[in-house]
Amino acid sequence: MKLYINKIHVWLNGLNDSTSLNSWANGDIELPNTYALPKPAYYPKTQLRRLSPFSRVALHCLDMPQVLTASLPLIFASRHGDLAKTVKLIKDSASGEDLSPTQFALSVHNATSGLFGIATKNTTATTTISASKNTFIEGLIEALMQCQKNHEEVLYCYCDFDVPDEYRQYEEKQPARCIALLLSAVKSKETLVSIDLSPNSTLSNKKSVQSKQETPPCIDFIRHMYCQSQENIACKNYTLSLGFH
Repeated sequence: MKLYINKIHVWLNGLNDSTSLNSWANGDIELPNTYALPKPAYYPKTQLRRLSPFSRVALHCLDMPQVLTASLPLIFASRHGDLAKTVKLIKDSASGEDLSPTQFALSVHNATSGLFGIATKNTTATTTISASKNTFIEGLIEALMQCQKNHEEVLYCYCDFDVPDEYRQYEEKQPARCIALLLSAVKSKETLVSIDLSPNSTLSNKKSVQSKQETPPCIDFIRHMYCQSQENIACKNYTLSLGFH
């Protein structure tokens, strides 16, 4: 199964440009410990203050000129969603405080994709994916299926932040990361990279790097992308490799 990347936008713990991402991927620099939140240029400035850090980063990565006016199908994937907002709502409820209807509405898993649709007047259907540790790969599979079925470009966005301290016992500390991809099932002159996605059994004899439990597949994908590694990335059920054009 093959997909083609026509545009990519990555934000990784504050790293946002190809130069710094290349340096990180090649081991020349570490990820920063602190970062400033981006401001999606297309989003109404009067409403920016209402956005959580999670939504600001995701909407920033979706800020690609090719997609803002194209009304493309959107697949939005996140393992945890805006978990910090959910935790606050749970705490407010536990302490007997009234819950804000607005904050509750913005805490649901598809809230960010809805905000993107409203801001860009995109009325095309969106799909929201959450599949535990496999979320990034399962989102790619959904994007692949939609590309092949409709023979058109789709927009794929994956975003996850480190979990709040209340959930630390369940997951090791991870960097905030977001990646937005403009994908197609057909190679074109805009193609930057191809993704070859196969069940693990078909690549059992090929050289691959197993994504460690503490390293999300998205981070391995970003590292391979920016150091232009063609080594396979093996996840639970699938293995993917990148081809550079």
